[in-house]
Amino acid sequence: MNSEILCSFTKEEIHVQLQKIIADPLFCVSDILKRFLLFVTEETLQGRSNQIKEYTIGVNVLHKPTSFNPRQDAIVRIHAGRLRRALHQYYKDAGSLDPIYVSIPKGCYQPVFAANNGSRIDEESRLVQKEELLNPDFPDIAGPFVVTGNMQYADDRLRISVQMINSETHEEMWNQVVEYKVSKSNAFDIQDDIAKKLASAVGEYYRFIKQHVTPASVMAVA
Repeated sequence: MNSEILCSFTKEEIHVQLQKIIADPLFCVSDILKRFLLFVTEETLQGRSNQIKEYTIGVNVLHKPTSFNPRQDAIVRIHAGRLRRALHQYYKDAGSLDPIYVSIPKGCYQPVFAANNGSRIDEESRLVQKEELLNPDFPDIAGPFVVTGNMQYADDRLRISVQMINSETHEEMWNQVVEYKVSKSNAFDIQDDIAKKLASAVGEYYRFIKQHVTPASVMAVA
């Protein structure tokens, strides 16, 4: 087991910290965030951190079929970005004095457990702020896509207009206007719904291409 990942904490101490995190309102309203964090943590504690991949998360956490293709569906990356930001927010507020700082570094899905201190939180804040500046709305979508949109908020209702454009062809692939009743407890549910709509649009695009573009080998025979 990677000593750098586990630091000097026991499994029991990490489990206690984990239960504190998922009991926080940031997490208890989102089953996806809880399942994501619990899965990657338990895999790490059981010495299987090398098996934490986009595919295994998609199948075991998001209940994707075994045919799930992460190259065509960015949903795992979307929720990983949400989880990083939720952990950051937790340690800024309710978890600021917790002894163990749990994070998932950008670019991987394995959690890291470190002693909680102010410098750690400050460093994570800089990373999160940089990520939000570079990708303010949908931070972990990969591929030749640009997501744009605008929001209007009035009387506890949020109206979001979203467009997804192919950055190579400049073709509008998908657009939708959605409206939500906003409360303190459903912010992540709204993010979940938008993420699912975007991931579905990307998946439909790739399925269309697969069905309608003639493979090069067939063209050569013809």
